[in-house]
Amino acid sequence: MKKTTTLITSILTTATALSGIILTSTFVSADDVVDEINITVPVSCSLSGVGMNSHNANIANGIYTADIGTTTLTAFCNDNEGFAIYAAGYTGDKIGGTNSNKLVGTTASGNATIESGLATSAGNPDVSNWAMKLAISQDSGDTTGTNAFTIDSAPNVALPSEAESGAIEAPFSSYHVVPNEYVKVAHKNSMTDMTTTTGGVKLTTTYAAYISKTQPADIYSGQVVYTLLHPASATPSIITPPTSCTTPVPGLTYMQDLTSSNKATILSNMTEDSQYYLADKRDDKTYCVAKLRDGNLWMTQNLDHDIVTDGSVTYDNTTTDLGWNGVSYSTASWTPASATKATSDTTWTTDETGATIPESYDPGELYWNGTAGSYNSESDCATAGGTWDSVNNRCNQISSTGNSHYHLGNYYNWTAAVAMNDSSNYSVDGIDANQSICPANWTLPKGDKLDQGPQTSPGSFQYLVERYGWGSSSHLMTDPTIWETAVKFILSGGYTWSSLASVGFNGVWWSSVVGNSAVAHALYINSLKYITPDYTTGRSIGNTIRCLAR
Repeated sequence: MKKTTTLITSILTTATALSGIILTSTFVSADDVVDEINITVPVSCSLSGVGMNSHNANIANGIYTADIGTTTLTAFCNDNEGFAIYAAGYTGDKIGGTNSNKLVGTTASGNATIESGLATSAGNPDVSNWAMKLAISQDSGDTTGTNAFTIDSAPNVALPSEAESGAIEAPFSSYHVVPNEYVKVAHKNSMTDMTTTTGGVKLTTTYAAYISKTQPADIYSGQVVYTLLHPASATPSIITPPTSCTTPVPGLTYMQDLTSSNKATILSNMTEDSQYYLADKRDDKTYCVAKLRDGNLWMTQNLDHDIVTDGSVTYDNTTTDLGWNGVSYSTASWTPASATKATSDTTWTTDETGATIPESYDPGELYWNGTAGSYNSESDCATAGGTWDSVNNRCNQISSTGNSHYHLGNYYNWTAAVAMNDSSNYSVDGIDANQSICPANWTLPKGDKLDQGPQTSPGSFQYLVERYGWGSSSHLMTDPTIWETAVKFILSGGYTWSSLASVGFNGVWWSSVVGNSAVAHALYINSLKYITPDYTTGRSIGNTIRCLAR
């Protein structure tokens, strides 16, 4: 911008004479430079609990006991539209299931249960029950003003002895029936800054139980999951934590909600090698995840997503790892040419060298129990404690523990792994497909070549195994074995056209990197502790998948 500056004419005088001096105007030219700064503060919310193992009581038959232990829930959230906390029981079943809000016996035969209810003494019939209660913690700062934390109300389900009275609206600030589906228990509508307290805003939880005169002796256990959602108008889906990972990732519910803007904050709130869980928006299945020693977030169990062709799942760049351009997602979608098969007697349509059509197989609820050995025969299945399915010729469960980390998940050929209907155009060694069947904002690891030397950045199998001291020149792992660490790679075998093989002997996980027109790079581990992060295998073979955050 040009500016013109004019000096005002001056008139000088003395005491004896009047004279005038005219100063010539001077034009000065200058360029203005405007230096602009923009600071984006991403939404960052988390919920943590202290005292979660303090709810223990010894209650005799016919006795009511209140205030059983205290947990302090601390919420941090800078969303100007507020946040809400939902609660649900999930004991013994998924949220919304038959036993989701019951206390379940854990030691005696028969596994008796205790319903949720409000009875404080014997009724007709005499029914055991348990209830929950919330309170605003005294150190939550402003409890009445613009930052006030509100405890909500919800219908209280009547006990069998009170069925005629029906359900009434009751606040969670007094004892309330534990909901068997997510119910909002507290919220802050706005003004969610934490200036009133250095410790966030806090709620306390406690429980009560009445034990009937006929309740069988046992140890009864239950859990209540508390979930923070933002903004305050958000509502949760029915999310069931995996059996082996019951701590949600702080500030997240879904895998797809992890973005480049919140990833650093999310990771900073996680403990390295500790297990958490997240859900996949496409089917609400939950997965154990962990911040591993490469500094990134990985699934610590195999992907179990069933590819569908009936339109019930949308495969686009908002839900699936499609259209990545190296920086962000561009608009992309995928209509799969074939769905995941559920029976092993159906031969895949690809041959040894084809691998251009997406094929995948769901073996059902199969687990590998941590010992070497194959579970492909009825006798092996029985030895492992499983139940043989003679119709589908498979072992329905090869671990009685149901440990989520040991779940075999689904098997995908490479074309399905990279979410394409024809992968024949990807045939040059080292080319990265740059998309996958993983949830959006997650991807397949890279399959690096060992002759390229040690890796210096996250994102590959080799970089990960180097951080744990594996994959030396001898390719041998050191103890403890890899499935006993936070990484939890298991010997899940593979699927070859019409049969599941080598479970307990080896494990192979796809990378996104091409080997040639017939093979792709993968991670390989076997029961002899041999590990190689640059293994190549036929692209038509069904292997497992572990996704990591982009």
